[in-house]
Amino acid sequence: MELRQLRYFVAVAKEQHFGRAAKRLHMSQPPLSIQIKGLEEELGVELFERSSRRVVLTDAGRTFLRRAREILNAVEEARETVRDAEQGLRGRLEVGFISSATLSLLPPSIRLFRERFAGVELELKELTSAQQIDALYDGEIRVGLVRLPLRAPGIRLEPVLEERLVVALPSGHTLETSDRVSLEAIADLPLIFFTRQLIPGFHAQIVELFQRVGAFPKIAQHAVHLQTIVGLVASGIGIAILPGSAERVSREGVIYRPLDAPDATSWIGLARVEGDDSMLVENFIRTVREVAEVETLSDVQKHRG
Repeated sequence: MELRQLRYFVAVAKEQHFGRAAKRLHMSQPPLSIQIKGLEEELGVELFERSSRRVVLTDAGRTFLRRAREILNAVEEARETVRDAEQGLRGRLEVGFISSATLSLLPPSIRLFRERFAGVELELKELTSAQQIDALYDGEIRVGLVRLPLRAPGIRLEPVLEERLVVALPSGHTLETSDRVSLEAIADLPLIFFTRQLIPGFHAQIVELFQRVGAFPKIAQHAVHLQTIVGLVASGIGIAILPGSAERVSREGVIYRPLDAPDATSWIGLARVEGDDSMLVENFIRTVREVAEVETLSDVQKHRG
């Protein structure tokens, strides 16, 4: 049984006439009659009662007509689904993200992506930058929001949002009265720091900043997530150097001051496996880029004001 036979059968059932059905199908009548006869022989039933004027469905024909239409509709739906998937309009996309992205890029990007691509199911996974690289290698995620810089063979990395660095201080700290805080001023203070193995690029960047002033961070406590670090600052364990989005963490007992140092910025980047140019991934990346442009413009206007 072939799909074309089902289409032929449905056309004859609708027209109730082989000649009109053949015209509708843009074919001659004899081949159409042969196809319908072959379908009846395969099914072992007569689908039509034939007369010189018209053909009428038998009881078996009426039952088969319902199933034939269901099959043809399902095939057409499958075609549409495949076409949509090729264009990135349907499917499932696994996205990794660092915790700090929830304070900037992630929420508006997810909202905008779901508005535009409602047929795509997103699976979000909170992972550190290093964990996301492993997840990309293993195929557990298709795209990630990571903290740069990173080095990962076979992974395409793209910076999308630059954040200024800030110093998180416990309320009442002697540096609270400063408009900006220099590295020299915090060189000897206990520092709460991201774990190097899980966020290697940011860890190395901060170490390099301290080394420029002849110092090395005095680590009092390691932590994985930004919100945890802010909580530890509030408890008075130490200070922290964080991306500027940390200021959106409303935590009593913590104040923020800009870090006064050259290149005192950090980038959130997009990560995907090289060669993965599917529209599903590309549509998500384009959405994040668009949101990042808006975030950057908003930040520039805020600091000019």
